[in-house]
Amino acid sequence: MQKFTAVKNPRVSNRNIAIGSTVSEELGLQEGEIVSLFIGKLSIVQEILVRPDLSRYHIEFNPSVFKKLLLNNHSKYGIFKKDDGLHIGPLIGIMADVYGDTQRPFDGQTHFISQLHVLGGELGEICYAFSPYGVNFHSKTIAGYYYSNGYWRRGTFPFPDVVYPREGGYSPTKLQIRQKLQTAGCRFINPPLIGKWETHKILMQNPNINAYIPDTRLIKGFGQVERMLNKYGAVYLKPIAGSMGRNIIKVVKVRHSNTYSYQYQIHSRTHSGSATGIKSLYNSLRKVMGKRQYIVQQRLNLFKFIGNIADVRILVQKDDQGQWHITGKAVRIGKRGSITSNISSGGSAKKVRAVLDQKFSDPLKKDAIMAEIDYIALEAAGYLEQHINSIGELGIDIGIDTTGKLWFIEANLRPARQVFTLIGENNTRKSSVQKPLLYARYLAGLNQEG
Repeated sequence: MQKFTAVKNPRVSNRNIAIGSTVSEELGLQEGEIVSLFIGKLSIVQEILVRPDLSRYHIEFNPSVFKKLLLNNHSKYGIFKKDDGLHIGPLIGIMADVYGDTQRPFDGQTHFISQLHVLGGELGEICYAFSPYGVNFHSKTIAGYYYSNGYWRRGTFPFPDVVYPREGGYSPTKLQIRQKLQTAGCRFINPPLIGKWETHKILMQNPNINAYIPDTRLIKGFGQVERMLNKYGAVYLKPIAGSMGRNIIKVVKVRHSNTYSYQYQIHSRTHSGSATGIKSLYNSLRKVMGKRQYIVQQRLNLFKFIGNIADVRILVQKDDQGQWHITGKAVRIGKRGSITSNISSGGSAKKVRAVLDQKFSDPLKKDAIMAEIDYIALEAAGYLEQHINSIGELGIDIGIDTTGKLWFIEANLRPARQVFTLIGENNTRKSSVQKPLLYARYLAGLNQEG
């Protein structure tokens, strides 16, 4: 891929694009050649005009063509040649839930999505963000937003080369929209979310991973919960489609009795209670569980940091060659009294090595834990991808118990990045935002750095 500077020139016919000799040679284009010029799934037919006097890597367009292709004057863009023509960008659509606030149209994801726009521009890519409900399949356009000079602006865009899905939840309508975009040729960085139970079933088939997985059952009746409590004394109930620690319940059986204590969090507030008998426990928890499907999982004796629950979040991402790499990792620490370590519920974060230094004295033990964390994360990511579809990034959560044994907790297809800011790793944070953009190049058919 080469980067070119787009220049608006009214003297260029709307049937032509003007290129210099250098661009002509490097892209193998000849004077008078007719090419299809693509921005996302939109294409226009143009005739090549070679001008030896044109500045190196400048390409000039008629203003009407310039506008149609969403270009900004004197901005740099990637251009690559494929069998079907010349492709600009690539064009990346960031699919997210849209809210009414013009300053923060994507609520808590607004800053992250603005970073994608800025870093995408530095890479020669073109980004816009959109709600799944902004897609018009009749006109093959999408109503969305682009970020420019610190402001969000509305626009209408062609279908993108690649979609980065960041919307929450997957209703049948959202899934249908995704499938129709895929049919139109759009590639997706990540598949739809998979539930905790499906993840569990897949990873249990991997002999390299299953020893790290806690005893987990799909709740079909509360008798299952009773049996797990009798076996382990304490369990976690987790919605199979939940995220950010929502609606998770911790249940402890009081020894030598038929009494249970429980805790759960709603809007970052911890609620607790007790019940006598399994039927009473079910009735007490029914309002929290609703009609959601749940799993029941043994409670792990994880180490705590200053008395608070903790685990390790590892961000695993693909690069522009489609290869998995660990971008970064951090220990997430739940707030005082919390039953989860989620940052969104008021948790904090520390560097992994700093926490291990406080918990384990043997340097070889700490090195082994660090290496094992990486192994589990990469093995889980690769194995999940084999069974569910192409994946571009995953947030893997791993627990460490008081003996130093590691446990696989969860895989998240919509990982947050705030944890890297909290531990002062701003370069890791930046890399975590760039990686999906680089992987988008690979998906768009460009697998070499320009």
